Amino acid sequence: MAITAAMVAELREKTGLGMMDCKKALTEANGDMALAIENLRKKGAATATKRSGKATKEGKVVSVSDGNFSAIVEINCETEPVSKVDDFVNLLEEIKKAISANKPANLDALLTTKIGSQTLQEKTVELIGKIGEKIVISSYYAQTANGNELNFSYVHSNGKVGALVKFSADKDVSSNADVKQLGSDVSMQIAAQKPLAIDRSGISADVIAKEKEIYLEQIKNDPKNASKPSEVLSKIAEGKLSKFFKESTLVDQEFIKNDKISVQQLIDETSKKVGAKISVCAMNMIELGANSVEESEE
Repeated sequence: MAITAAMVAELREKTGLGMMDCKKALTEANGDMALAIENLRKKGAATATKRSGKATKEGKVVSVSDGNFSAIVEINCETEPVSKVDDFVNLLEEIKKAISANKPANLDALLTTKIGSQTLQEKTVELIGKIGEKIVISSYYAQTANGNELNFSYVHSNGKVGALVKFSADKDVSSNADVKQLGSDVSMQIAAQKPLAIDRSGISADVIAKEKEIYLEQIKNDPKNASKPSEVLSKIAEGKLSKFFKESTLVDQEFIKNDKISVQQLIDETSKKVGAKISVCAMNMIELGANSVEESEE
């Protein structure tokens, strides 16, 4: 069957691939448009398999906030320029729309969400074939608010880090401007300072014991502490542990906009102002490329 320019243009419009790729696909499919598209999608899968060992430390973190539902998601690629091309940016928008429409609870549910006739995973594989670079949806967190709970999200302007925070309150303060500002500030705090836990109870006993062990060794190795009794050294280690908690737990951290107060004090001030008891009950954070697998040897 003769392959016309109009057919090539139609396939290009449907796939976004180059003219030569489209003409070749149509020729191999003997002019069957559906088969040509199917074969190109298979080519995308082959490209994805070929590049499966590539490191993906670039990309974007985006967020969705829709009423009582908020989510953050990390979409990775191999190089920064790809994160700025129209096809990648369009994929981000499709992902956000899919999250808003379906509110998937976890990453697996997100990847199997349908965009038209394709799952999001299939859509991503198809784009790999088009761009020629590995793309992966690697991290996803979602939070659902119930009752008087409130969700807030934040993504830094460079798209490299995002955070979610959920408050609980003893009455409905969802429309209060001060509470909205608190949500914005605390979610930004999480993204900027990367706390390990909301408060001290969220840090495991093993982590605390290991930190104290390290501090004790540091103190013992300091010559100026050579003559000090063990109980004094233990107290010094406890002091260092307090500093660890101050740096590592959200509510104990210094507020990034005012280092004279802690995040807990900020929350308490807002609670008093609006006449409601507010506390943090959940948080999540994604930092771009933090979980990237290094490129494998070929």
